[in-house]
Amino acid sequence: MGIGIGRGHALIALSLLAACSSEQAWEFRNGVELPPGEPDRIVATVHRGADCGFACRPPGELLYCAEVGAGAQGPAPSNLSDGERYCFVGTAFDAAGELFGVGCQVATVGGGPITVTLAPSDDVREDRCRVGGADAGAPGPDAGPGSLTLRVVSAGGGGFLVQNVRTGRGFDVPPGVAFNLTVDPGSTYEIFPRVASGFRFDRFEGGACDVFIPCRVTVNASTTIELFFVPT
Repeated sequence: MGIGIGRGHALIALSLLAACSSEQAWEFRNGVELPPGEPDRIVATVHRGADCGFACRPPGELLYCAEVGAGAQGPAPSNLSDGERYCFVGTAFDAAGELFGVGCQVATVGGGPITVTLAPSDDVREDRCRVGGADAGAPGPDAGPGSLTLRVVSAGGGGFLVQNVRTGRGFDVPPGVAFNLTVDPGSTYEIFPRVASGFRFDRFEGGACDVFIPCRVTVNASTTIELFFVPT
């Protein structure tokens, strides 16, 4: 039992074996906006919690990740609990390593079949699996030579929201995660602290923001911004 990319417009991806004995299909399908055919490779992930986030960027902990090529098989998740809700995400790439489509679905383990519908996305996406202490949103293979990296880090006490000022697209990032985003030169982002219970926001370092909220930064060179929180 494991992950496999099938042939045709519908992609049968994997079966789940929960902590109990539930088995259910995990299926990828191309949305109507995608061309016919199948991606060359899918990165399949499962995240804790019943929230897949904006643009399929789940805020919950990454529990499972497997890369599957066309016709290949991958390991099945074994650390999921019957009756709990998780976010299931598929990020698909074509043979050239370009993003093919992204989809996500909140579903209960032990419930009905899980269907993830892939749709076009203009986000830069991770093209390999990273589980446990990994960076989120690391630059993908399509980052061109003129691209820059915006890195935002929170050591603890709270997370943050990174939002593109022009498009309004945002990424909610939990505490303790280093967020890397490949951006075009001149792009402007705002960073909002997400304070955890028992803490207060103290300051930013980097980006010339200091204590001002939000931290507004126009990325003309690769930039790292750190958020600091202190106990109340």
